[in-house]
Amino acid sequence: MPQLRSRDTAAAPILECLPPAMQEEILSRLPIRDAARTSVLSRVWRRRWEPVPYRFLDWPPGTPTGTVDRVIARCAHPVHQFRHPYVRELDFGRFSLWLLRLAALGVRSVSAEFQYSNIYRLHPCIFSCSHLATLDLLGCKIQAPPPTFVGFPSLTTLSLSKVGFAQGARGLEALIFSSPSLRTLQLDTMSIPTVEVDGEEEEVFEQWVINAPNLRRLQITQNYYYGWHFSALPFLEVADVSGLFFGFYPADRDFLMLISALDQPTKLKLSMPFTSSDALEGLSPSFENLKSLSLRTQLCFPSGIVNILRVVKNAPKLEELDIEFMDYEDKLAEANINSLYAHCADDLFSNLTNVRIKGAICERNEMLLIEFLLSKAAQLEALDVSLSICCSRSAKDVLAEAAQYGRASPGADVTIKRYQYIP
Repeated sequence: MPQLRSRDTAAAPILECLPPAMQEEILSRLPIRDAARTSVLSRVWRRRWEPVPYRFLDWPPGTPTGTVDRVIARCAHPVHQFRHPYVRELDFGRFSLWLLRLAALGVRSVSAEFQYSNIYRLHPCIFSCSHLATLDLLGCKIQAPPPTFVGFPSLTTLSLSKVGFAQGARGLEALIFSSPSLRTLQLDTMSIPTVEVDGEEEEVFEQWVINAPNLRRLQITQNYYYGWHFSALPFLEVADVSGLFFGFYPADRDFLMLISALDQPTKLKLSMPFTSSDALEGLSPSFENLKSLSLRTQLCFPSGIVNILRVVKNAPKLEELDIEFMDYEDKLAEANINSLYAHCADDLFSNLTNVRIKGAICERNEMLLIEFLLSKAAQLEALDVSLSICCSRSAKDVLAEAAQYGRASPGADVTIKRYQYIP
């Protein structure tokens, strides 16, 4: 530690000898938190960092509000990024002032988390930030845009968590539509109100559309479906809607519409409907690019296996299959393995090399699916099964049963292990 202090003391005079313009250039290239740390170098450097025109304002937790005020007020050049990890309720008004200044400075990236959820009404000047490329917000309410708002032509990344809209779902729909360059969209636990039906408020959501023709990555983390559908997504590469509990999905036709619009990704994560019906009957698109598929489902009905097969047989390039079994909510209705063969072609699983199953309790339907995979996947290299804490069978017992199944790939490595809690 004494050596570190000695080095700092020796460095300070050297830095002070540099021309002021060079000092500013050095400081402006540092993250704001590192620039602020130069205040410990010497008395001369204590406030040297404050008037520098920073392009990346990434505030560390606990930064005094006054410091943010002074730096933003002195900014004379465009700001590329503003990030505040935690805006207290006491500072909501200050944030509005910061945002006004940032809009004038042509900010390109705004990321902020607000104390409490959906209380702070984001200042409408956010719509004046016409150069935004990234907007990342947690815990606020977005007001209606002014009539002069023409969109965010440069916005490529939109990440919203616990965010509400004064216009309801239509406000979110309009925000996405006004961002034609959008490449990444993340929606997490959005605050979307229900609508009234026959004068009474019910758990029904207004139907709206995610219209983002250039979208590459999509992630929706929401327990319940809240009325959204997709327009064409021709460039979508990665889609994750596995957070939805499709056991509560309003209708099979809605799920069919959803999955039919997600036929382009190479990587797809889904929650499957927990119903006794064949929810994917009539599924027509071919998931010709799909190489990695992750599913959350339960197999209390034979239709659970059939629905999995309907997706897989439309994915000829599928290489990796991950399945997470949810807890059963209904009495088990056993499937028949002969009926499963009627739903597949001879080349099903032709490119499948890795299967991972999580949360298995090894009831009959789950074991039938394992048997079916082993008997059909000729290129299979590994099948890993992680048993649920609710599974009454031992890993050794399950492995012994799986060893009796016929295998299309003799070299496939089958692993059965108990659930392990990782804190």
